[in-house]
Amino acid sequence: MSTTTASTVTLTPAEEEKADRDCLLTALMNACGVPHAVTKRHPLCLSLKHNGSIHFVGSFIHMTAATVDSLQHVKGGVLVPFKIYLKMIL
Repeated sequence: MSTTTASTVTLTPAEEEKADRDCLLTALMNACGVPHAVTKRHPLCLSLKHNGSIHFVGSFIHMTAATVDSLQHVKGGVLVPFKIYLKMIL
């Protein structure tokens, strides 16, 4: 007869925040098709960052259609609206 024991890993707040941001990055790359090489300058990522949606659990999964509609990003020094095809991805 064998028994297994489970261990619990406790993360620090900084580690939890990094894991949450990594989860958002993974979702953007895998589900939304954002290439890893251009994530920092991709319009989708720029719009989310401008909106303050930098966490997966804290903000991204709770986005409403109105939030997606209002997304904008800075391009050439001015705010430009989010393109419709990117709204459809979200």
